[in-house]
Amino acid sequence: MRPSQELAGRLDWTVYPVTDSALSGGIDRVPGIVAGAVSGGARVIQVREKHASDADVAALVRACREAIASALGRDAAREVAVFVDDRLEVAVELGCHLHVGQSDTSVAHARRELGDALLLGLTVSDPDQTREACEGGHADVLGLSPIAATATKTDTAPPLGLDGARRCLTVLREASSGRDARRHASAPRAVAIGGIDLALAERLGEIGIDGVCAVSAIARAASPEDATRSLGTAVRRGRENRGHERAEQAASFVQAARSDPSERAGHPVRSGRTPSSSAAGATRPPV
Repeated sequence: MRPSQELAGRLDWTVYPVTDSALSGGIDRVPGIVAGAVSGGARVIQVREKHASDADVAALVRACREAIASALGRDAAREVAVFVDDRLEVAVELGCHLHVGQSDTSVAHARRELGDALLLGLTVSDPDQTREACEGGHADVLGLSPIAATATKTDTAPPLGLDGARRCLTVLREASSGRDARRHASAPRAVAIGGIDLALAERLGEIGIDGVCAVSAIARAASPEDATRSLGTAVRRGRENRGHERAEQAASFVQAARSDPSERAGHPVRSGRTPSSSAAGATRPPV
């Protein structure tokens, strides 16, 4: 397993802010918004500035790192993963993580340049792209995009919606299933981006997303710290709902098995056979 895959498994992806200087009121305000976001619980940040030069983006990454250190302290700041969007040279120069889109730098080329320690993210917009990313094995995190229509980016695929996001997550789970625990641990993480508000964040938590990316919801907020904390609460509430639903399903299954002799035996009772004479196989509750 790559070191980047191990890091992806340790990170808290719950809220993943993505910067935007235009929405923030200028590039000089971005580091302060990032500081607020990490104070609100974000442990992954992406610096995305489509129209700035590489030099300006590199300077912004440095400024954001300093802002994170000031907000959390040097030791805690090392636990925050800072990505840069579609700037391979900047990522290599500064040793920061990289996110690319389908039409950006080749993900295979990016992995070769980054090495095995740095995280690599990739945007996917449908189950087929999700499957290809899993088979390629280069990306550590997949950005499901867009979930809903958004004015932040206009060059996106049609919105996935919750159903589309669920289908992409199903592909990920199928790719990570099997008996090899190392294979499961190395499956890409999945975050959602595009038009995400508190209600949608909770629903995404319910279907098993690792985290939600937020641009305008944090960049335009009066308090980026409070906005980040609220999004995190919504996602975690969705996860709790998912856990309760699974527990209820398992309890219902057990109750049905107790009331049905054929379920207790592991298969329906057939003519000429009794539960006591059949092979005893316990049917496992759904997970």
